Amino acid sequence: MQKTHKDLLNYLKLNKTMGKLLGNRVYLELPKKEESKLVVDDNTKEALQKELLKKMSRLKVHSVGTAITDPDLIVGCEVMVDPSSLRDKTLVIPLSEEEDVLLVSIFDIIYIW
Repeated sequence: MQKTHKDLLNYLKLNKTMGKLLGNRVYLELPKKEESKLVVDDNTKEALQKELLKKMSRLKVHSVGTAITDPDLIVGCEVMVDPSSLRDKTLVIPLSEEEDVLLVSIFDIIYIW
């Protein structure tokens, strides 16, 4: 049986405490995307997209998997993720109704600040 987004949210509500993130995985905080009800031209859309890409180049670590042994990769540090990985294979995971995170592999992190 395939789980839906709603099923996952209900599961997370039942398990209010955050469990362990297993393996070589890392949760990253999603940058806030400013929502606008204004209609903008193509140049403005392009500028907004570039601004979002700048934010995506430096992401804050939310949780670190149990198999990760790098002492520099800790909760709260900022990392750069391979842009092709962000585009092709990153999953957005809902932790609650208000909070979503990106799930990436340790092997996709290319820089730690």
